[in-house]
Amino acid sequence: MFNDFLILILGLCVLVFAADQFLNGTARLAERFKVSKALVGVLVVGFATSIPEFAASLTAVFQQEIGGIELAVGNVVGSNVANLGLVLALPILIWSNVIPPSGVKEQAGYSFIGALFFSAVVYLNFNSVLAGALLFLVLCLTSGLILRHFKRSEENLVQPSRKHSWPVSREIIVMLVGLVMIVLSPRWIVSSAISIGNEFGWEGGFVGFSLVAIGTSLPELVTSLVGARRGEWGLIIGNLFGSNLFNSLGVGSAILVTHGGLGRSSEQPFMDGSVLVGMCFLCACAFWMMRKPVRIPRWNASSLLFLYVLLFWQMVRTLTG
Repeated sequence: MFNDFLILILGLCVLVFAADQFLNGTARLAERFKVSKALVGVLVVGFATSIPEFAASLTAVFQQEIGGIELAVGNVVGSNVANLGLVLALPILIWSNVIPPSGVKEQAGYSFIGALFFSAVVYLNFNSVLAGALLFLVLCLTSGLILRHFKRSEENLVQPSRKHSWPVSREIIVMLVGLVMIVLSPRWIVSSAISIGNEFGWEGGFVGFSLVAIGTSLPELVTSLVGARRGEWGLIIGNLFGSNLFNSLGVGSAILVTHGGLGRSSEQPFMDGSVLVGMCFLCACAFWMMRKPVRIPRWNASSLLFLYVLLFWQMVRTLTG
């Protein structure tokens, strides 16, 4: 088991480093072309920091059968609640000077809608391929609405803060190397997490919700803490809601289509219904916090953290029950 823990930690370190390289390369390219900072947070950074969840979840589906899809769904749910209950709550608790930037309310609303659709198709156990196609359609629609919203705004254009010594070709190479490492490292993470779960008798859903989800949320956590020191709240909050949107609709679509495409089926939901409801409620609370451009009180962040602990406790109860 010690070797499994060592491989898990090594895989997570590689994943965080790779995500950081991909993120930096993407952000520098976006800055060169003067793309909206909030838009970068939602669609570029949010997508980039969701790639670990995407890679880890698909790896789980291919490696395991029912246990694999349960681990993948648990990873999506666990990552979503960790992004809001930990990654968003902790910087607010530490710095306590967070004011939601313009456009964040819409991002939070789309993230909430994505969580609702994902929870519905998972709990009602719709045909996997059709459900995945539905989630992908909703992702395209919401992404289009986000792009339309930011095209109307010109106040958040990114102005280059420094001269870039690297050529564009080198930026692209760094970004692609990071992407390759992101795709490869989850195989170690998932394999070691499954082995650890088997040793303790844990189910796939709990392993995905706890070990894999927290591990794949590390890029968001690192990005948020670094950005919080610089006061880049638009980028941070856009990153988290964008990541949740891609987790629910993009990653959710991919794992359901893959699961159905492999000819697998299940008569039982892939996740406990109360946990799915709790995830949607947590997203609704985050949306409520972002409704006005005023300083977010620390007790709001404490509430998000408390809800995360409750959901984790519910997963433990489901495991032991």
